[in-house]
This record gives sequence, C-alpha cells and structure tokens, in this order.
Amino acid sequence: MLMSEKMSEEFLKDTQKLYNQGKWQTVINLIDTFFTSSDEQQIAEANKLEAWSYYYLGIKGEKSKKIENLEKAENNFKSALEKVKKNDIKISIMNGLPLVLWILDKKEEAWKVSNKAIKEFEKVPSVWNTRSILARWAEDFEKTVELCEKVYETAKKNKDYRVVGHGKHNQGDAFVKLDEREKALESYQKAEEMYVKDGKSAFHLEAVRDKIRNIEK
Repeated sequence: MLMSEKMSEEFLKDTQKLYNQGKWQTVINLIDTFFTSSDEQQIAEANKLEAWSYYYLGIKGEKSKKIENLEKAENNFKSALEKVKKNDIKISIMNGLPLVLWILDKKEEAWKVSNKAIKEFEKVPSVWNTRSILARWAEDFEKTVELCEKVYETAKKNKDYRVVGHGKHNQGDAFVKLDEREKALESYQKAEEMYVKDGKSAFHLEAVRDKIRNIEK
C-alpha cells in the first residue's frame, strides 16, 4: 500500500534525523521495509538517504562488508540521480557519488562527476568541499587546504554551518598530512564549533572531537 504524499514526507524527515544521528543501518532498514511512494522526487530522496547510509557503513562499518556497502551506495546514488529534479537533493547526490566512486577505484569517473557538479553548481560550497576531499585523497594537500578555505569562507557567508564545519574538518585532515599539527588542531576546533552551531550532525561532531583528542594527547 502506497503512503500518502504527506506520510512519505514525514517519514523522510524522520529518517533524515536518524541519519544525522549516525543510525545508518536503521535508516536502510526503515526505508526498505516501510517506504512506499509514487512520487519520483520522494523516491530519489529515499535513494539518496540509503546511498549516504551505505557510504558511511562502507567506510566506518565492518571491513568485510566494505565493498558490498559501497557498491550499494553507488547504485542508490545513480538511481537517485536518474530521478531527481530538486537541486538540493541533486547536489547531495553529486557530492556523495564521487566519494564512493573514488574508493571503489573508479577515479576517472569520480573526477567527471565532480567536474559536472562544479559546472552546474559553481557557487555551492559543498561541491567544492567534495572537491577538496578528492584532492586530499589524490595527495594534493596544499590544494586541499586552499579549497577548504574557499569552502569555509563561502559557506560561512551563507550561514551553512555544517558545510563550514566540513571545510575546516577536511582542512584539518590535510594539515595532519602536511605534519602541521597546530594548524590541524585550529581547523578541527573551528569545525567542532560549527558542528555545534549547526546542531544536526552528531556523528560528524564526534568524529572531529576524536581527532582533537588524538592531537592533544
């Protein structure tokens, strides 16, 4: 039985809250078990939520299921991309897909998706944040620092505190690779401040706090 449009909307809001808490397997289970809709944009959003959940299970969950989870993330992102029309959901999809592709060793495709995202959404800070992650994974750490500062400055103007936090979080990771621990700590602390201000990303907040503790040891 299909959910009504209103029921589907409320269901997706509730699963988004669970995702923000890092309850990725719960999100997947709920969507697979209960979600039904005839609305393509709602289906795209559900696919996107599952994709991001599989991504985090892939990089943070059981190592034996890493590739399986990342392949499911790739499939869900691509399925969502075929349906999506809303820009906010499309941006999220095009931010996640390159990361999954890179880890699955589809690096050329990852760059292509990132290039397309930048071309379509050049003024959106989060697409540059994804680009900074790819640059760091490509071991271009100086470029990563530069891109992260761009993310920080532009997202701050928009009061998009989660993305501001991501910019500083990723910049801290690059500084660690450059063996500049004091600068890394400063970036991580700024990321922590922004995640707290955002108030909607518990698992990102905990991750950056772990990194602060490791540097302060």
